[in-house]
Amino acid sequence: MTQSRLSSERPLLTIAIPTYNRSESLALLLEILAPQLDGESRVELVISDNASSDDTSAVVASFQNRGLKLIYSRNETNLGADANFVRCYEMARGEYVWIFGDDDIIVPGELQEVLRRLETRRHDLIYIRSIGFRGRYQTSATPKFSHRMRVFACPLDFALYVSVMFTFISGNIIRKAAVERIPHSDFSELIGTNLVQLSWTFTLLRANPNCACLLDNLVASRLDNSGGHSTCQVFGTNLHALVEEFFGLESQLGRAILNRTIQSWFPTAMLQDRRKPNGRYLPENPQLVLGKLYRGNFRYWLFLYPVLRLPIPLAAVWLLAGKVINRVDRLLGYPISR
Repeated sequence: MTQSRLSSERPLLTIAIPTYNRSESLALLLEILAPQLDGESRVELVISDNASSDDTSAVVASFQNRGLKLIYSRNETNLGADANFVRCYEMARGEYVWIFGDDDIIVPGELQEVLRRLETRRHDLIYIRSIGFRGRYQTSATPKFSHRMRVFACPLDFALYVSVMFTFISGNIIRKAAVERIPHSDFSELIGTNLVQLSWTFTLLRANPNCACLLDNLVASRLDNSGGHSTCQVFGTNLHALVEEFFGLESQLGRAILNRTIQSWFPTAMLQDRRKPNGRYLPENPQLVLGKLYRGNFRYWLFLYPVLRLPIPLAAVWLLAGKVINRVDRLLGYPISR
């Protein structure tokens, strides 16, 4: 097959990596990803470098010299993370697009399982579960997987399961070919929200897509990155606004995403932040920001407010009790979250 023929065909999957000044993390990702792409014609690998000032270009060149086929694009200036995400999406030619964080890992040997699922073309949105790691990822620790998939009866069930993790770029694969058939606004309109990735995900979610989840932890997510954004502003105010824009606050999908976020994700995130000497994220007042949004939602008062107000040891106990309630809620089909 000629090179021109290859370039004219649409790949099954584009893995698009936005990167900025993380050459060491990017090198680790490519080191683990390269063997999985050896001889793999179904995948297009794209790297969008946001004008890094470190040795990112040299790292990419070293992998190209070793035979890794990829498309490398370097922005003339730093466009910001959101704009670089949009750049990745626009560059992707694949039927499916997996925008992947430069400091995360596709678990060794498991890309083939992802491709096997995508080849059926039965699903439009696929969520992949992840496991956290710190420091150097240990490939020797890779467990054996069951390769189970959960198929959801409707987008509502999927939204209840995924909730705030729609924001985790490395955990979501979307069928770009399906998004292209849906009328939508310019995705760049969400630049500045730190959640621009939701523009194409939510566009597809509200179009009644077929949804599934790979139940193994096929993505390893780095836990010791520095944050650099205001948690309550991004995952409180901004997420709330985007859910209202795409679904409406009184819709089933809107309630599912926000209720699960406030009762399940925020309590853990806020307690972790309280335990850090200077906090992980930029200074803000969670009670002011989140209370303004959710004071009329009993889940805020039951699950989150005590975690914000109680002494840390008691807040930890309250969080544990909340996790038990959330587990029961999940087993019963999310009656509290709806």
